[in-house]
Amino acid sequence: MHTEKPADCDGGDRPLSASELPRRRDPSDPELPLIGLSPQKISSSFEDLFENAPCGYVVMNLDGQIVQANAAFLDLSKLDRSSVIGASFRNLLGSAGAIFFDTQLLPALLLNGRRKEIALDLRTSKGRVPVLVNFSVQYMEGEAVSIRAVLLDAAERRRFERDLLRARNEAEQLSEVILHSSDAVITSHVDGTIRNWSNGAAKMFGFGSADAVGRSFTELVLSADARGLLALPILELANGREFSGEVVAHRADGTSFDASIMLSPHMEAPGTFLAFSAVLRDISLQKRAEKALLQNEKLASVGRLASSIAHEINNPLESVINLLYILDFKVSTPELKALVNTAQEELARVSQITTHTLQFHRQSSNRTDLNVTALFESVIALYRARLRNSNIEPRMGHRTAETLHCHEGELRQIVLNLVGNAADAMKNGGVLHLRCRDSRNWRNGEYGVRILIADTGTGMDKATLSKIFEPFFSTKGIGGTGLGLWITHDLVEKNKGLMTVRSSHHPNHSGTVFNLFFPHPR
Repeated sequence: MHTEKPADCDGGDRPLSASELPRRRDPSDPELPLIGLSPQKISSSFEDLFENAPCGYVVMNLDGQIVQANAAFLDLSKLDRSSVIGASFRNLLGSAGAIFFDTQLLPALLLNGRRKEIALDLRTSKGRVPVLVNFSVQYMEGEAVSIRAVLLDAAERRRFERDLLRARNEAEQLSEVILHSSDAVITSHVDGTIRNWSNGAAKMFGFGSADAVGRSFTELVLSADARGLLALPILELANGREFSGEVVAHRADGTSFDASIMLSPHMEAPGTFLAFSAVLRDISLQKRAEKALLQNEKLASVGRLASSIAHEINNPLESVINLLYILDFKVSTPELKALVNTAQEELARVSQITTHTLQFHRQSSNRTDLNVTALFESVIALYRARLRNSNIEPRMGHRTAETLHCHEGELRQIVLNLVGNAADAMKNGGVLHLRCRDSRNWRNGEYGVRILIADTGTGMDKATLSKIFEPFFSTKGIGGTGLGLWITHDLVEKNKGLMTVRSSHHPNHSGTVFNLFFPHPR
């Protein structure tokens, strides 16, 4: 007697062993059915399993002619049973599929007895249906007698594979973004030990991935104070709560910096806390910008106040000047006359300072003709006391150039900033040179005015010189905002000018020269 394998949905061809056949209940075996199954009922149950299997099932002879087909196959192929039984399976595959079936699939199947998950297309009245087919050969007494095929609708699987591929591509793109992000992206286990460490984190903190993974996140990148502030937010991550704020972080070299931080929990249903990620961004530059902006606002307020005071001083000042003028005619002795003259000179100086203060505050949006020599004199007048106290000698000179058509207020600010920096560089005295002359830009042949402001101060080395036009770079410590030369450079470019600088810090031969060129307007 030969045992024939039952039809199933996995395409298997192993015959059932005696132990796998249904048998009558043994009172000691609770897993067997209470009622025994007869051979007829066993055969009937297999037929029911074949007919109602959730996947398509067909039995073919060795020529590929269908001899049996279940309901799932009829639904998949969109054919009725009378059309399927006796039809050639290859005819359901189209011309290309039929050639593949005859030349590659069938010979290999008869040789090996099994082929798994062959992707084919069934040709139906409503178009082609992608299927995955498992083929197996049924043997009797060692001879192949039939071919069985289990067919699974591949459309859903292909959609799943496309979704999976799309999700993988999106994950790869996200990984690429994280890889090249300047922000530090760190993933940690529930206990706070670091699991992943991005390139941005390595650049920001100075630790490589090998040095960071496995170490405590809070101890590695946060200051002691910041660890205390984040203790509660990190505990709240287990409840699915995110956190964002600002902390003080520290690098591998021990330096600290301000950073924004966002903590996000990684949860899995039904609310299991698996890990958390931290995204940190260096905001030290932003903080410095905010402080500088506040400082500049204070300076602007002081400037407005100084302008208001200068305006109010003018009225009583004129009265005092007039009184001294009258007094000059009343004094009778040379000594008193000399004192009156001295008082008149000093008051004239005060009047000049208030006038120049008002000129610096009043800004014009239109270009005007500006006397450069007069501009130099007004700046020196404002700095006169500072220059005298620092034993700095101002020297002015010009060759032909007197007038420049420009934005007066902006050029005043340019000269004021450069003269102020020159004074700062000559704490122990020196010479301040201010010169203007007609010149030409040899790069493009434009004619214009060249202004030179030079000092005999301490000078700058190459490292300092390369950074002086960067915002917030300062050599004055807490007293400097680092915005003066950055603003000056911007104003020069706004007025279509060029600015170069040369500096030397060698002993007995130190100093700095700022060379500005402004073209004549066309």
